[in-house]
Amino acid sequence: MTTHPTAAALVSPAWLIGGLRNVPGYLATAQGGLTFVSDTPVFDVPLTQVSDVSWPWWWFGGGLKLTAAGQRWKITFVRPNGMPPPHPSMLDTGVGVFGLLTGTWHDIDAMRGLADVRSGREAGRRWREVLPG
Repeated sequence: MTTHPTAAALVSPAWLIGGLRNVPGYLATAQGGLTFVSDTPVFDVPLTQVSDVSWPWWWFGGGLKLTAAGQRWKITFVRPNGMPPPHPSMLDTGVGVFGLLTGTWHDIDAMRGLADVRSGREAGRRWREVLPG
């Protein structure tokens, strides 16, 4: 996999998808690292340790699958029905790249209704530049 560790910082609201439980949080990259935080940090790894990235066509560009920290993750940028948006306090963890971010903050306050689909697909487009599959 080719990644772009020198690319600008990027932060997006995202949800980990897993059976009956979806977890809201933020996916971020900066200075060659990839971090997902929710109420607690989920993973914080160098981009070089991210593998098996795929962008399932049936998610229409709004989500991906990847392996990070030795575990397989399904991540969507389109808010699942009935799920709350991630709370901005999740960004205060001080973990990984969050203390270094000065780049693009993707639609953190604008996630609602049909705008979620449009916004989620736009986030997917940006993330595909960082995590090509």
